[in-house]
Amino acid sequence: MDNENNQKKAGETKIIAFPNLGERLIAKGLDELGNRNFKAAAQLFSQAREYEPENDEVCMGLVVSLVELEYYEESKELCIEMLNKGIGDYFQLINIYLMVLLQLGEHQEMVTTIELLFEESQIPFDKEEHFEKMLQFSKRALEDKKEEKERQNQQLAEELQENDLFEGKMDNEMFMVISKLTNINIRPFIPEIAQFLQNDEGHPFFKTMLLNILIDQEYNEEVTLRKFNQTKSVIPREMKSVKETDFYKKVTGLTEEEISQENPSLFEMVHSLIDRHSFILYPFEPGPERFAAWAAAYHALAEEYMTGEVFGSDLADLYLADEETVADILSYLKEIEEISYPII
Repeated sequence: MDNENNQKKAGETKIIAFPNLGERLIAKGLDELGNRNFKAAAQLFSQAREYEPENDEVCMGLVVSLVELEYYEESKELCIEMLNKGIGDYFQLINIYLMVLLQLGEHQEMVTTIELLFEESQIPFDKEEHFEKMLQFSKRALEDKKEEKERQNQQLAEELQENDLFEGKMDNEMFMVISKLTNINIRPFIPEIAQFLQNDEGHPFFKTMLLNILIDQEYNEEVTLRKFNQTKSVIPREMKSVKETDFYKKVTGLTEEEISQENPSLFEMVHSLIDRHSFILYPFEPGPERFAAWAAAYHALAEEYMTGEVFGSDLADLYLADEETVADILSYLKEIEEISYPII
């Protein structure tokens, strides 16, 4: 029995770190920091954090080293962590944090932080003027940025108004025009957009892109779309996104349930097809009574792409769908594929 216990204890033996290793790393880190060897200091403090993750000297030494190395994103993350955990001298850390935000050009966060400090009376009396100047500087920087953005948007809008938005545009030109529209107020261009959305020749992909801009900008007037010989009037502000529609969620869910565990690569293909086609078809979607048949058709199309095998009745049975309906939908999906590939 003793032998067994001894073996058990031997099996549980753990490697013990050198005594006082954390303290030695801190001391060496402070030396390197004092000698302005910031890279070495950062490495030492990082190692020391493994032993003393919330030690004030370690964390402050590391954040100062990171700032000096101009690793501002890492400095910001560490500052936030320290502020949340109450590590280090609060006011000293706030000063470092604001300096990092300044370097990153994150003026809105600077304004929010300084205003909160004033509200909570966290600023020493003799530092109030300094923080007030910093606050005003950040507000002015935000205002300048806003004015510059408005100036650029105005210039962009004027350029777009000089020519027909969509007439005679190639696909790459359409992408460029619609990309520009995402950055400006779309309302002055509603007449041209409304006409394009109803035009039989307008590509369904570009129609969805434009509809998404109207949704993002919360356009609250009715617009009419025509796709695949169907017409629908919608109010963009009230619409769900593509991936929030019942069709997308249900068909994705049905195929995931049948495929994802057994054949992840096949499900990835199915998911990709559903993503692409849902975008092309949006805002049109089949009724819920046909969701199972659509799921079976997507499964069949993905199988055909990956194996070369043509759809069989077993997939219709798997999804409890009508075989003829699945075959019709599969044929329709192939038609959508023909128009989606040149664009997407």
